[in-house]
Amino acid sequence: MSGPVRWAAAGAASVVSFALAVWLVRALPWGWLPKDDGDRWAVATACGAVVAAGVLYGLTWWTSRGGAPAAPGGGRRVRQYADAGGDSVVEQTAGTRTRRRTPGTPPEHLTQRAKTRGTSRIRQTGGDDGSY
Repeated sequence: MSGPVRWAAAGAASVVSFALAVWLVRALPWGWLPKDDGDRWAVATACGAVVAAGVLYGLTWWTSRGGAPAAPGGGRRVRQYADAGGDSVVEQTAGTRTRRRTPGTPPEHLTQRAKTRGTSRIRQTGGDDGSY
């Protein structure tokens, strides 16, 4: 499930929990609630807001997790973004940059984006690079 769909589901769950809490406070004849209808609405909406905030807080962990889980073969997802200007040099590596006889496991899903201005340089390596 993608991130925006998760956030939409979390938002919908918080709205439903708000409505359910307001309905519950208004429908049940609890002795501690005020008798005046306006005050009862105020207490019901306050309780609904607290419940909805608690639900949304609890679902934040779920929504902030990454998209698809890593592949069972030990694969990983790597995203690299670089924005350089002036005389800057940016080097990003998703694997290792050492000489080895046995290369490591390259990422299964790799996203690389780069933007440069001036005389800057960007080097992005998507797997093991034994050139050093």
